[in-house]
Amino acid sequence: MTNWNHIFSTLIRQSRPAYWGNWGLNMQIKPGAVGIIDTTSGDFRRVGDLPEVKVIDYPASSTWNLMSEHVSRQESTVNLDGSAVDPETQTKIEAGLEVKWGMEKAGSLASEFSLSNESTIDETVILQNMDNLANMAASVNMGSKGNIAQGFGVITGVLWADSGLNIGSNEDKSNFSIKGSVSGINEMVGRATGKGSYISTTSDKSLNQHLWPAKSGSIAPTRVPIAYKFTSFDGRLKIPNWIMHLNSFKLVLINKPGCTYITKARLTYNTPEGPHEREVTISGGLTETFGDIPLNSEMLKLHITFKGMINDDPYDFHWDKPLGEWLTGQRHIEMSGVWPGMTKCDDRERK
Repeated sequence: MTNWNHIFSTLIRQSRPAYWGNWGLNMQIKPGAVGIIDTTSGDFRRVGDLPEVKVIDYPASSTWNLMSEHVSRQESTVNLDGSAVDPETQTKIEAGLEVKWGMEKAGSLASEFSLSNESTIDETVILQNMDNLANMAASVNMGSKGNIAQGFGVITGVLWADSGLNIGSNEDKSNFSIKGSVSGINEMVGRATGKGSYISTTSDKSLNQHLWPAKSGSIAPTRVPIAYKFTSFDGRLKIPNWIMHLNSFKLVLINKPGCTYITKARLTYNTPEGPHEREVTISGGLTETFGDIPLNSEMLKLHITFKGMINDDPYDFHWDKPLGEWLTGQRHIEMSGVWPGMTKCDDRERK
């Protein structure tokens, strides 16, 4: 069975790296909701809510348009017989718009919505409710003795839409189309603001589809969450922007093939137990790793030196709080240069 939310989340993270997708339009997702994320499917199960959450709303661009590979899209104007009524304007629909998606391969998807806004919470409420969260985690076997397991946590941000659709193909060579008034369809796919609508849909093979509004000829009763951010925990350690299980941090130093410089790297960081320092020398074309960096590390500083005949080329990187910034737990520093020419040192993830 196709894991649609996993595919959806992966596609979203190409532009929004810290977000989870809400493929099935689960209405339990809201700012301050407490629950569990299944890391295999990416689905969220609500357990409860944080009390007295301060929600901050921001405007969002109206357009949300994601398509995987092997998907084509066509639009055309259509003449309608006037028997249907636009639910927003209550006028008969004479001229309409039809959008068609063709999906060449099973597992292909298209997601188009009219965004309304983005919500975040003031996260100080999380630390104020740590004991309460630990008790909720223990009640669903996601923690014990006051500690919380990764995967249990709080939704800290939600991207909302007024209307739209998620369409995924369960078979090769599938087609789906939606038809309605020009304004209603444009609002459905995010090219105009407002609550979109449609009068009919057509498909020729097995599809996984989630439309908002859920019924034709109607306006959605409320906005719908389509993506969200999540804060989890490792014991009592808060992990913002959590997207996967983390054991420790890893800093990978790549002296790229063709690089003829020898580089020296010094890493320093602080933990509650005190300061730490590590050093390594890397020959051209080789890779070295600073592994097992604790999750509670802060103030990471990396100093890299390319050794020259007379002068050295220095590069410095720093991360005040990698927790929440190193989403996958890893960072890659790429080094290149041919002696005695220019050198280069890049943070791959920041690029």
